[in-house]
Amino acid sequence: MTRTVRFGSGARRFAAVITVLAALIALMQVTTSSQQAQALSGSDFQDGYIISDANFFDSDSMTADQVQSFLNSKVSYCSAANGMPCLKNYSQWSAGLSGDSYCSGMPSGTMSAAQIIAQVGLSCGISPKVLLVMLQKEQALVTSTAPYKYSYTSAMGMGCPDTAPCDSQYEGFLYQVYYGARQLKLYLKNPSWYAYQLGWNSILYNPSSSCGTKRVYIRNDATRLLYIYTPYTPNQAALNDLYGSGDSCSAYGNRNFWVFYNNWFGNPTGFTVLGDMGARYQAIGGESGTIGSPIAEEVCDWTAGNVNCYQNFQLGAISWTPSTGAWETYGMIRGRWQALNFEHGVLGYPIGAPTCGTKNSGCYQNFQNGAISWTPSTGAWETYGSIRSYWAAQLYEEGGLGYPVGAVTTSSAGSSQQFQGGTVGTSSAGTFEVLGDMGARYQAIGGASSSLGAPIAEEVCSWTAGNVNCFQNFQNGAISWTPSTGAWETYGGIRYRWEDLGFESGALGYPIGPQICGTKDGGCYQNFQNGAISWTSSTGAWETYGSIRSYWAAQRYEEGTLGYPTGGVTTASSSTAKNASSSLSNSSQEFQGGTVVTSSAGTFRVLGDMNERWLAIGGQSGTLGSPIAEEVCNWTAGNVNCYQNFQNGAISWTPSTGAWETYGAIRTRWQATDFERGVLGYPTGAPVCGTKNGGCYQNFQNGAISWTSSTGAWETYGAIRSYWLAHGYEAGSLGYPTGPVTTTSTGATQKFQGGTLTWTKSTNSVKVG
Repeated sequence: MTRTVRFGSGARRFAAVITVLAALIALMQVTTSSQQAQALSGSDFQDGYIISDANFFDSDSMTADQVQSFLNSKVSYCSAANGMPCLKNYSQWSAGLSGDSYCSGMPSGTMSAAQIIAQVGLSCGISPKVLLVMLQKEQALVTSTAPYKYSYTSAMGMGCPDTAPCDSQYEGFLYQVYYGARQLKLYLKNPSWYAYQLGWNSILYNPSSSCGTKRVYIRNDATRLLYIYTPYTPNQAALNDLYGSGDSCSAYGNRNFWVFYNNWFGNPTGFTVLGDMGARYQAIGGESGTIGSPIAEEVCDWTAGNVNCYQNFQLGAISWTPSTGAWETYGMIRGRWQALNFEHGVLGYPIGAPTCGTKNSGCYQNFQNGAISWTPSTGAWETYGSIRSYWAAQLYEEGGLGYPVGAVTTSSAGSSQQFQGGTVGTSSAGTFEVLGDMGARYQAIGGASSSLGAPIAEEVCSWTAGNVNCFQNFQNGAISWTPSTGAWETYGGIRYRWEDLGFESGALGYPIGPQICGTKDGGCYQNFQNGAISWTSSTGAWETYGSIRSYWAAQRYEEGTLGYPTGGVTTASSSTAKNASSSLSNSSQEFQGGTVVTSSAGTFRVLGDMNERWLAIGGQSGTLGSPIAEEVCNWTAGNVNCYQNFQNGAISWTPSTGAWETYGAIRTRWQATDFERGVLGYPTGAPVCGTKNGGCYQNFQNGAISWTSSTGAWETYGAIRSYWLAHGYEAGSLGYPTGPVTTTSTGATQKFQGGTLTWTKSTNSVKVG
């Protein structure tokens, strides 16, 4: 039995001690064959933390029916040998008790022991579990098959000092339980009245002070109340033999309290699971269930109408709201929910338990706004919104899509998610699946967050005549696939140019790789079966293929002197590459640094001013036709000049004269005069036709060459040309020259249609002969 006293008037008086014999009898009456008892060790006892406040003050931890069931389970039969019923059969009439600041009172009427224990717990705010344990440790009432009357009159040891009879005002089971619980509340509300406080305390091992004391750091109120009620801590001998006796200095009250609670209700320093969460916890097996033991108290938010609670356990948690109920989350599904920021994320709260046994040993759990699905091979991934609705319409994991294998990716364009059988994308255009290799490629580039955006239609495939290919359109482009090329996206300027070329039906065929950016000047390119398309913001997107592309490659692509293409491939017969033949037998293409031309003579470039002149006179379709060699330049001794030969002539260039073409009879005559090394020098302008009698002429640095079909092509220069000029060129009486200039030691002569002009060196004069 235990007596409870206050410290006052400087005199220290201790609460009564449970005798060694009573303690051992009580322990012997507790079943010790349970797994909890077998696992219990004295090394687990925490002298400063015997029971948590949450467990101690959990006043509704057991209903009267639950207490009754508990009592029934502890006694299989009762004996009337001592004239009193077992506790499970005990009942008592009460006139009722008035409440005060410690307990709220008791109703009148006849109540069973179970009803008294449960009602006192509610009235005084003490756990019925604690009251049951104290009844056992004081008088072994819970497990006694033949209790004495004294066992009831002093059931809690309330008002029963060791040295005097029990106080009659507390006599009887109802009063013992009620006022014993009230005494605990009195300790709680008036801590300064008692010697034991939170923090460090010196606590006796035994009523005999010669047994010494132990420094104990009391961590919480519940432990402090137990020490005030029974003011001794077990010594090592008592802890070494939890179900037996220690030594002469052992005391057992608080040890036995800890042992009983552990064996009956689990770890007293554990955490309670209340209300709907407690009911769900028990429904899934409690500590032996999927989430193990609680590791913290519940956490609730009751502010601003946001009513919700959760509690963490060893292997998961239980979450609760009034509208969703209480449901556990654990394992990989909980891990994924955590990654989504729990209830604050897109899914909200769970609305059901995890369900396992789906295809491929899968599990899923439903949440307010979606679900999380898991298999050992795919992991755990959420589905929600339009994507989940689409998946549902495809029979979830039983359909062709299988399980999700990645998270939902979102952008301003829409959302997408990869499944085992493909990818599902959604936007304002609708929800569509992207299957097979195209789905894998779509997800690899970021799904809806990629340059393509969300799909806007289902795939389109052609399986006729052995032509197996598919494509699918997206907001900003498309993915194309064939078995030999794979699946590749096209978008932006490169895709627009590919479209101009007739997509895969055009010169380039299908894409064979992704768009690659980061080349010179912020450029991008993409390879196709028969060539590539290159793009920069300044040049636009243009294709290269065939001999022209091979030539460009040999010049190190855009890194070489040609730079990027600035236009499409053209042919001598057409100015649109869209209709061009892939053979490139007579084609050209402009680049930043010049033009590349291919013909039967080969592939050559035309650069700089000569290129501009060649293009100005029609390029391949012009008078000169295609180049038949690279340009030839002389940069030595300050003599800077270049020329390039074409099918029908050439272009010559110097810095002072510019670039001009020569061709036909005029070029042949210029050649006869030894080109620029001869008397005429370089051309200074283009051939001009339409003069008298259908004639043509071309000016050079030192003269000109004139031609008609009847006279041929002949040069004029010097004093003879000046005289001819003064007399009206071919429009005058002299007409066209009909032969070359003939020079002698004394001068020169030249025949014209209207006569011969003779120049005399000595007189520097010209006359008609």
